[in-house]
Amino acid sequence: MNTSFKQLIPMLRFLWSHAPQRLKYLVMALALVAGLSRDWVMMVVNKAAASPVSETISHWLPMFALTFVTVILSTFFYQVITTVVTTHVINNVRLQLIGGLLKAQPSFLDKREHGAIYHILTSDVSAVAGFTTTFLNMMPAIIFLTIAIPQVFYYSALAGFFALLVMVGGSLAYHLQQKTMARLNDDARALEVAYFERVSEMLKGFRELRLHGGRRQSFSRDLGNVLERLRQLLIKVNRIYETGESAVHGLKFLLLAGIVFLVPYLVKTESVVTFQLLTLVLFSLTPFEQLVTSYPSVIGTLVSFLRIDDLARELAEIQRISGNASTLTMADRAPPFRKITLRDVETRYQSRETSSFALGPLDFELRRGEVIFLVGSNGSGKTTFMNVLTGLLEPTAGTIELDGRRVGPEDMDAYRAQFSAIFTQFHVFRQLYGLEGVTPDEADEMIDKVHLSGITSIRAEGISRLDLSAGQRRRLALAVALLEDRNVLVLDEFVADQDPEKRDYFFRTLLPWLRQQGKTVVVSTHDLAWLDCCDRVISFENGRMTEQVQAPLVHAAS
Repeated sequence: MNTSFKQLIPMLRFLWSHAPQRLKYLVMALALVAGLSRDWVMMVVNKAAASPVSETISHWLPMFALTFVTVILSTFFYQVITTVVTTHVINNVRLQLIGGLLKAQPSFLDKREHGAIYHILTSDVSAVAGFTTTFLNMMPAIIFLTIAIPQVFYYSALAGFFALLVMVGGSLAYHLQQKTMARLNDDARALEVAYFERVSEMLKGFRELRLHGGRRQSFSRDLGNVLERLRQLLIKVNRIYETGESAVHGLKFLLLAGIVFLVPYLVKTESVVTFQLLTLVLFSLTPFEQLVTSYPSVIGTLVSFLRIDDLARELAEIQRISGNASTLTMADRAPPFRKITLRDVETRYQSRETSSFALGPLDFELRRGEVIFLVGSNGSGKTTFMNVLTGLLEPTAGTIELDGRRVGPEDMDAYRAQFSAIFTQFHVFRQLYGLEGVTPDEADEMIDKVHLSGITSIRAEGISRLDLSAGQRRRLALAVALLEDRNVLVLDEFVADQDPEKRDYFFRTLLPWLRQQGKTVVVSTHDLAWLDCCDRVISFENGRMTEQVQAPLVHAAS
């Protein structure tokens, strides 16, 4: 990634835009007070050194006490407010990025490494927001040096020249390493992403690793190799950093030696002036080191900022395309519909783990109250079609209509409120997000409907138990979907991991009950023994659909 200090200004603007409005100018004022008060302490010390003892005690000592208290208090409050601002920036950036991700389609995440997204939301955001602290801590140092350096020139032009030489040399020591540091930081981040990916794989495939010793050892070697490469890279980064540090320390001691030995030798200098110069330089060394040694962290922060900025731009573009306003009513439970129509719809599904799959063109109409079965082999297009139908995958051509009205990108949130869905890959949240108003009686009724009474329960504080078998977890997901009480229920291979008794219950009892509740149900299945339980059968092959014109219309409820 091409990193340069040209991105520093955009990063500062980015941080400024996410800082709390009421504290922005307060922290600037405190930075000014903290920097100027340190300068004042330094000047008081120098004046006292050149004054008679009586004047030092009567005048400069009280002045020193006042400025000392000012430095301590201003620095304390400045650091506290800096922490408040930094934590506020972290939360704001994370919430903005997560909010953008929640508005994106699932395909947006399917095309990206989840480890990279995780790294951006954790390490990268912390690094960039942490630069808020770095920058705010630099401000008093900059203010101090702005006043201190001219004073060095005032006492001795030669000493001022030496001081500037040290500052330029120290900055140059880091600047010459900028490209190398930027590349190494980028490489380190890539290895950290690789580590996150492997940890995620370990947690998902833990049983497979425990079952197969060879796989476990091979995985451990691969993980160890990633961590070793990361370790060696961090050592290399530290070696380069310490080279710059050593150069700065060497120049610093040369400056002190120059003031004590060289300046008095070249230019006649009184001892009191030498003392004053040493005071100025010693006061200046700490803020100068603070500025120069922050150089490598700034380079690493710029790498993180570019990652955040790229993600934020992509998410902003998604939001721009989808729009902010909806012409349909936004609701958790959309009003009943008469029909949903797909006209000449085509789409292409792509992810980083699977090859591209094309669906369509296809025409389809879903009428209120229907039970529709989708059949076809694996990879025929059933799941992709369900994603398009529910608004989770954008058509690349064609239109979706709700009661004859075209559903545009700005209407998708309202359109999706028609659906509850349980896909082959699904997740059950422990907390009832969006269902906080569900009563215990309603929850118990749905738990009983899916035959999970006495096994788990749903309450306002969350689901009591999630460590269930695959079939039980799928039925628990169905209970949550039923509590959503939406118009259309989409079920992808729901009975695949249910025993024969539960399959019979689902097709012969639960589907008729859903029909009685006025629900529209779309079910994909490989089990063709239950085709008499639906109104229509849609067959898929190679991304195309055909309707079985002689689908049985006999229902268990009749």
